[in-house]
This record gives sequence, structure tokens and C-alpha cells, in this order.
Amino acid sequence: MQDLLNSAALLVSSLTSSVWLLHRHKQDKPESHYKVRVFALSCFFIGAYALTRLIWSNPGSHTGTLVQMTENLSFFIALPFIATVFLATGKGWHWSMAGWGRWLLGLIAFFELTRRTDYGVIYSQVLVLLLLLALVIGALLLKTNQARLLSLGGSALAGIALLLFSPTPY
Repeated sequence: MQDLLNSAALLVSSLTSSVWLLHRHKQDKPESHYKVRVFALSCFFIGAYALTRLIWSNPGSHTGTLVQMTENLSFFIALPFIATVFLATGKGWHWSMAGWGRWLLGLIAFFELTRRTDYGVIYSQVLVLLLLLALVIGALLLKTNQARLLSLGGSALAGIALLLFSPTPY
């Protein structure tokens, strides 16, 4: 029952964040709007994972594969995207959509390479550490103290959640 409530809360929060970000920032400059779109897409990926967990709480062989795919998508693609958005915002980097697409392809290729060579567990552990490092560095590079403090608090919560609940790749 608690898994269903967790999945429902994750679904509502991630999809609400995605829609709110896209609606609130639709008039922004293209450079900053790309980061917003990538962040919203990451929230959508996390929402897709929560939806599959909500629908198939006891997955069979076919639905288990879909749940695993969305879990890998949210952990190995969405979270690195979010960390990269934080880092890019802090450093003032502006990537084109083609650059974000290349980063997506690189993340997918590296995940598949490490999974097939049986380094997937090590990759997921190193990825957690790199994500936390990128979130903290991105938070420290923000301009205002309030944004820095809120980002560091969010990074601490993300760190606790990632270290306790990060998946093992299959």
C-alpha cells in the first residue's frame, strides 16, 4: 500500500512540475527555455516510471520489462539531465537542443555499454556520486543566497534518497 502511495505522490509531483515548468517558462529566451524543457522532460520520465509502478504493482514478465525500462530511464537519463541542468544554470552554459540530444545518446550508450560488460552496478554507484557532486557544485554556483540554500537542501535530500533507494541495473 505504501508503494502505491509513494508512486501516486511521485506521479502527481513530477507531472505537475513538468506542466508548470513548461507553462511558466514558455516565453523565455530559447537558451534558457532549452534547460526548462530538458528539466520538464526529466520530470516526465520520472512520472512515467511512477505511472508504470502504479499500474503494475505486481508486474509479470512483459510488464516487468516495461517497469524496468522506465526505472532505468528515470534513474540513468532523467537524473543526469537534472544534474546537468543545475550545473549548466550555475555555470551559465547554454546548450542547443542538438547538444542535449547528443548528451542523451551518450548517456544511453554508456548505460548500455556498462550493463553489457557487467559494470552496471559500479556505474550506478559512480553515477550517484557524480550526480550529487554536480548538484552541489551547481547549487554553489547560483547567484543568490536563497537559491543556493534551497538548492543545497534539495541536493541533500536527493543524496539521501539516491543513496538509500537507487536501483541496480538489469
